[in-house]
Amino acid sequence: MSTPPEKSVQGTSPQEARTLAKVQKALAKAQEEAAALTSALTRARRRLSQRIAAVERDLERIEEAQAWAARASWLVAAAARAPRGAKSLEVSDWSSGEEQVFSFPLDPSRPAREQVEAAFQRARRLRRGKPLAEERLRAARHAVTAAGELLAEIAALAPPSDEAIEGLRQRAVAVLPHDVQRGIRSPTPALPRRGREEKKPPFRSFTARSGMRILVGRRSESNDELTFQVSRPHHLWLHVKDQPGAHVIAWNEKGKSLTEGELVDAATLTAHFSDARGEPVVDVTYTPRRYVRKPRKAPPGLVMADRAKVIAVRIDPTLLKTLLETEVDEG
Repeated sequence: MSTPPEKSVQGTSPQEARTLAKVQKALAKAQEEAAALTSALTRARRRLSQRIAAVERDLERIEEAQAWAARASWLVAAAARAPRGAKSLEVSDWSSGEEQVFSFPLDPSRPAREQVEAAFQRARRLRRGKPLAEERLRAARHAVTAAGELLAEIAALAPPSDEAIEGLRQRAVAVLPHDVQRGIRSPTPALPRRGREEKKPPFRSFTARSGMRILVGRRSESNDELTFQVSRPHHLWLHVKDQPGAHVIAWNEKGKSLTEGELVDAATLTAHFSDARGEPVVDVTYTPRRYVRKPRKAPPGLVMADRAKVIAVRIDPTLLKTLLETEVDEG
C-alpha cells in the first residue's frame, strides 16, 4: 500500500509551500521597488515643477526688461531732466494711442542716466538668454509630463514585477534630466578595474543647465581614461585650445547635437579646468569623441583631435558658479 505525499498543515506540500514563499518574496521585493521608484519620480516631478515656476519668473523678468527697452527714447529724455537724488522717473508711453504712465524706480545715490543705460544693457543680456530659458521651460514641461505618465504606469501594475519596474526605471533615466534623478538608478559609465587605492572615478561630474551631464578629467592619466574608456564615440569632446587642461566630455544622447546653451556650459567648465582659468575669453576646441586619437607613445593626456571646431567662450562668473555647484560625487 503506497504512502500519500506529505502535506503541510494548510494542505500544501513542502515543495508547494517553498514555491509560494518564493513568489511572495519576489512580489514583496517588486512592491518595494515600485514604492521606491514612485517616491523618486514624485520627488523629481516636484523639483521640475519648481524649475518651471522659476523659469517662468525669469521669462517674466525678460519681458519686463524688454518693455522698458522699448520705451528707450522716453526714458532717456526723462533721465536727462531728472533732478539729482530722484527716486523714480515718470514716463508717458503713447505707443497705444492713449497715454500710459509708468514709473521707473531709481537709486537716488546714482545718476539717473547711468541707471537707465544699465537697464538697457541688462535687457540686451536677458534678450540673448531668452531662447535658452524657453528651451529649459520646454524641456522641464516635457519631463514633468513624462514623470506623470511613468507614475500612472507604476500605479496600474497589478501586480508589479521586477522586469516591469526595471523597464520603467530605464525609461525614467532616459527622459528625465540627470539632476533630478536622485533615487532613480542612472547609467553610470562602467569604469576599468583599478587598484584598491583608486577610490574615485577618473572624472568629476557636473550638470549643464539643461540637465545634461558634463564629465571633467581629474589629471593626465584620468583624461585618457575618460576619453577612451568612459566616453562613447558620439559624445562631444572638449579641450582648451593650445594650453594644458582637462579633457571634458559632454554626455549628449546619441544622434542629438548640443544646444548652444549646452555647448557654452561645457566650454565654460573646460576653460575653468585649464591653464586659461581666470581669462575673460577662452578659445575651446570641440569635436565628437570619435575623431580624437592617441598618438603612439604619446605621454598621458596628449591626444590629437580631427575635424575640430573652436568656440570663443566669454566667461560668465555667475554661470561658472552655478555649474560648479552642480558637482556630484560619483566615487
